[in-house]
Amino acid sequence: MRSTVCLSRNAVCLSGRFVSRLLKCDPHAYPGITPFSIHHLRISPMNPLVLILPGVIVLTWVRWIRPGRTPLEGRSIASVSIPILARARMHLASGTSALAVAVILAIAGTAPWWILAAPLFSYGLLLLLPIKYTLTDAGIRLGATEFRRWTEFAAVRRAPGGARLIGVQRGRGMHVWLSGSRGDDEFILFLKKTLQDAYKGGRGEVPAPSVPREQGFTGTGDLSAGGFSGFKRTGT
Repeated sequence: MRSTVCLSRNAVCLSGRFVSRLLKCDPHAYPGITPFSIHHLRISPMNPLVLILPGVIVLTWVRWIRPGRTPLEGRSIASVSIPILARARMHLASGTSALAVAVILAIAGTAPWWILAAPLFSYGLLLLLPIKYTLTDAGIRLGATEFRRWTEFAAVRRAPGGARLIGVQRGRGMHVWLSGSRGDDEFILFLKKTLQDAYKGGRGEVPAPSVPREQGFTGTGDLSAGGFSGFKRTGT
């Protein structure tokens, strides 16, 4: 029995000296060292600022993928897939923000330069993620985000990167991302007509928004033109 204990102690001692040599530690300073001794694991402490980047990347995904989404209301009108160019515009601001955080961390020496691959990879995955607009006679939904009623909006106007559903009485609006093709005009006209039909159906107490009758649009005016090639209508 004693011989067994001695052999065990010798084995621990030998393993401790071996680990100490690998880690350039003094084996006599820490008697009874084992390979699993945490005191001899020379791991550089992680700077907590590095956690900012994963947080920013997660936020870029949470914006478009939200669990427990609100159910659709009304009769389904169309399901319109967003082309990749429109998705590139949609994710550009958040992707640039994540990349900027990674560059700052790398310049400050807080993280290695290969960390720049993380936001670029995340942006690429977001581009590949199919997103669609779901339209009903009661409202609209972008991807898996919150369902918005048509009566929450008063007009459809051109905006950078697409169009904007203007909120009633300065309420929260909704950006409609477009690809920049000729089909954008007809899609916005389609949105505008759907918005008008929702008010004509008497679904809300908000008075119907006034819509100009002239064709075409200006940089800040309402849109009423043609073209629908930029978006693919997947169903009715």
